[in-house]
Amino acid sequence: MKTNMLPLLVSLAFADISECFSTIHAQLTPGAPPGAVPIGKDFTSFSIEYSHFPWFAGNRSQPNQFSINLLLNLGRMTGLMPVIRVGGNTQDDIHYNASLTVPEYIPGAVIDDHRPPIYVGPSFFSSFGTFPNTLYIPGINLAMNGSAGTATRKIETELTCKALGSSLFMFEVGNEPDHYMNYFRRPSNWTVDEYVEEWLTGSQLVADVMASACPHLVKQSSGFFAPSFGGTDLGKPFSAQTAFEGGQDSRHDIRQISVHNYMGSATNPGISLQGTLMNHSSIMRSLAAHVTLAAELRNFTTVPYVLGETNSLSGGGATGLSNVFGSALWVVDYSLYAASQGILRAHFHQSVTSPYAAWTPNGTLTTNPPYYGNIMVNAAIGSAPGTVIAPLELQTINDDRVSAYVLYDHGGKTLPRVVILNMREWISTAVGTRPALNVTLAVPAGANGARVERLAAAGANVTTGITYAGTSYDYDLAQGQPTVVDEAASRETVLVDSSAKTISVDIPDSQGVVLHLF
Repeated sequence: MKTNMLPLLVSLAFADISECFSTIHAQLTPGAPPGAVPIGKDFTSFSIEYSHFPWFAGNRSQPNQFSINLLLNLGRMTGLMPVIRVGGNTQDDIHYNASLTVPEYIPGAVIDDHRPPIYVGPSFFSSFGTFPNTLYIPGINLAMNGSAGTATRKIETELTCKALGSSLFMFEVGNEPDHYMNYFRRPSNWTVDEYVEEWLTGSQLVADVMASACPHLVKQSSGFFAPSFGGTDLGKPFSAQTAFEGGQDSRHDIRQISVHNYMGSATNPGISLQGTLMNHSSIMRSLAAHVTLAAELRNFTTVPYVLGETNSLSGGGATGLSNVFGSALWVVDYSLYAASQGILRAHFHQSVTSPYAAWTPNGTLTTNPPYYGNIMVNAAIGSAPGTVIAPLELQTINDDRVSAYVLYDHGGKTLPRVVILNMREWISTAVGTRPALNVTLAVPAGANGARVERLAAAGANVTTGITYAGTSYDYDLAQGQPTVVDEAASRETVLVDSSAKTISVDIPDSQGVVLHLF
């Protein structure tokens, strides 16, 4: 896939003499290039596994302040809080038990892909609304059939809309229904047309119940997040495209398209940090089908396309891949590339104890490497209005471990922010000098220098000691609130060379920078 070429003078040289790159010449201009697209202030959003939600959120009387602090950090950077989708596989396991005195009860485990029921009681719904100034997309069980399924959807809708009030964004009816056959939730010959019929019936029931139980929310919170399929499945008979062809949006009440994506499975052979996650070509390949599907679905609707559930590797991620610093660099490249292709939001999936979790909300509380990637993305987006983004093609650089982007505010009428990622894998225990990428930018008139913010750690393999702009968000320091631990890094700037009209910065392997031109 060809990315947009921006005028930029960049001199690139690696300290490792085994690799040599030619210098490229171009010019950064103050205006955004053709092809730049808007990036939303809530692009970085989250999906929380339904049955794990009470641990992440707490409840009205005892909210999880650690989670709140981390979400507020992101919201303050862009001026808009992340959107929280509450769903996942367990959303379709939910049974309501009015007499249950604890939030939820799970009586068994998955046996031969048969999923056990999860019983939730009235107190479960007190977890909704604990995050301030936050919009929610709550999931509703579609997998349960018959009168029990109808009763479950009714009570879920009523209790959720009453708990959330104006924080309700929209409902999601069913999670990855294209995978129902894998869990014996539907017969192997279940068709996409049968799915569409069930979804239309179930979503209409949800709309009717909300109109009765929460009539004041109908104007604001009507519409649905759908189809929430597990993948694009382009060219297959059961796919988002065939669902739309079959009339899923015949009522025009799908408000945002949701499709899920992972870079692969944690159990897939050949998965690696450098080859899968810290790799721009791998990221482009992973998202290519979504770019194609979004274009195909514009034949049926003009609503935005969202990665409604995503993360590094499905199945909770993999230790040594999803929970190390290299995954933070992956979060940045994956997010900014997706945004540059017109994807509205990415909901990074969270579950307790999973390697890919951005933070651990209970037990030993920790801020994990992927969260630092989320922080860098939001720092790059910023809070000024009218932000647009475009990929920055570094010509003559034949290395899929290097990527770059530019972001402009006010529709492209300002000096840009430049994001450059050096994703060459450096291991913290390696012997010798850590190689670095030298970047020299010819800047437009009016630029005097740049504020330099680095996403940094001792190596791609570490899980601790990570900072962004010299700042830590670790729980142990201030319960996730920003704490400057490196004054020099927090105030780093580079000035324009007045004779050459350039600025220059070195980026060690396994590090990323945001340059804020001023």
